[in-house]
Amino acid sequence: MISFKRSTRTELARTPDKRMRSTDTMEEADVMAVPIRLAGSLNDTCVRSRWRGRGDGLGCTLQCVDIDENVLLVARSLRLNMSLLKNVQTLRKYVVDYCLLDDWNYARNEQLVYYNRHAALTRANMLTMLPDVVLCDVVIECWSMLMNRLETDEYDFKRMSFFGIVHMDSQDVFNLNADFLFVPFNIEGHFACVCFNYKSGTVDLLDHQLHPDPNKSKICKLTSVIIKFPWQSSSPNLPESGLFTMMYMLMYDGNPFDHEDLRRKISRRYLVVQLTAALILADINTIRDEVVGKVNKFLVEKDDIWTRVHAQRKINKIVKKK
Repeated sequence: MISFKRSTRTELARTPDKRMRSTDTMEEADVMAVPIRLAGSLNDTCVRSRWRGRGDGLGCTLQCVDIDENVLLVARSLRLNMSLLKNVQTLRKYVVDYCLLDDWNYARNEQLVYYNRHAALTRANMLTMLPDVVLCDVVIECWSMLMNRLETDEYDFKRMSFFGIVHMDSQDVFNLNADFLFVPFNIEGHFACVCFNYKSGTVDLLDHQLHPDPNKSKICKLTSVIIKFPWQSSSPNLPESGLFTMMYMLMYDGNPFDHEDLRRKISRRYLVVQLTAALILADINTIRDEVVGKVNKFLVEKDDIWTRVHAQRKINKIVKKK
């Protein structure tokens, strides 16, 4: 069974404050000191400590412990990052390989995730998880529903509640007395998240973009605290904002945190694979068994598929050069 366990917290005696009130200047914020939580790779650290022991920690109770480093992968995004995936469970690699396969024989409109009628993903939706592609809103919709279900499964009440961007089904009733209320949003392809932190009485902005002058940002004016993270940049890669937002919803508990895989662009591709697998293999995906069945058929035909796909990619390169 896969174990996703949150790493132990490391308290730093004097760490520059990562919580900057939108009314503070940058200099004022830098002199404060608070503890910061360190998180390791998603491969061996959990997102929320209370989810330990529940399958993979992300809503999947399937037994998928085998790891084979020498599997044949077809999807271009996976083949380019083989070294990053050597410790990923084989089933998860196969599933993601099938679902992120950009080949005309595998329909873009094939449904791969169905939580309910408002939270369903096709292959075309899943392909927006790839680097340098702007995430579609329905992926965040499904992610919010998965987060809510994990909260409901753990407690009779929700310590954390998550809104979707477009719609949230009535069965996901929010506990407005929760400690944290996450509201993701999308402004022209830029994803970020506002967290109503009822424990501290603040409205926290979780964004991968650096806001050096909060007074000039409309987003910052809507919040009272800007949470600072090591990977923030004044000119970030816009398409990656969806991935960062999903990770904020996954890991933020009112305290700043660091994560080694979020710091490096190459490692963020590893997170894409793990989050994609989590969406597909979650127990609440009502068509999961059907998808796994298609993956098994895909594996039987994989050698032929790879031969065809590889030949087509060579042709595409020649045409592109011309």
